[in-house]
Amino acid sequence: MTFRRLLPLALLTAFALGSCEKNEEAEPAAALLEARWLLTNIDEFPVGASSYSGTARSYIEFSSLGKSTVGLGPCNNFSGRFSLGSGQQLQLSMPIPTQMPCPVQSLETQYLENLALTARYEISGDDLRLYDAAKAAPRLVFRRAAR
Repeated sequence: MTFRRLLPLALLTAFALGSCEKNEEAEPAAALLEARWLLTNIDEFPVGASSYSGTARSYIEFSSLGKSTVGLGPCNNFSGRFSLGSGQQLQLSMPIPTQMPCPVQSLETQYLENLALTARYEISGDDLRLYDAAKAAPRLVFRRAAR
């Protein structure tokens, strides 16, 4: 092959490689994705078992596939989406729950609204803390579930 025939291929390859920059925002934090996070606190209010069942615990999971979230609130299952920014920035869409009424509906509403207010996260040991943009204390605290 001659140089003249290879030149377009070389230019195309250089262009393709040049446009491939590492997008750190698209690479979710591995620790966030590796676990089921059990809800322990909503605005400093301790949360134990879900009213869904005496043994079920409210939780959230983050999946890199579709940048989606799934979980269980104090009353209902829910799903949503998330996006990560630089550092520890995290945004969650307003979760979409199933519609089963329960005696602690107001607690579930607070949980789901706090998820949607999330602006950043912090993982320390087995704890995940979600913060909004205005409050210094975490709005939600989770504990990594045992595997």
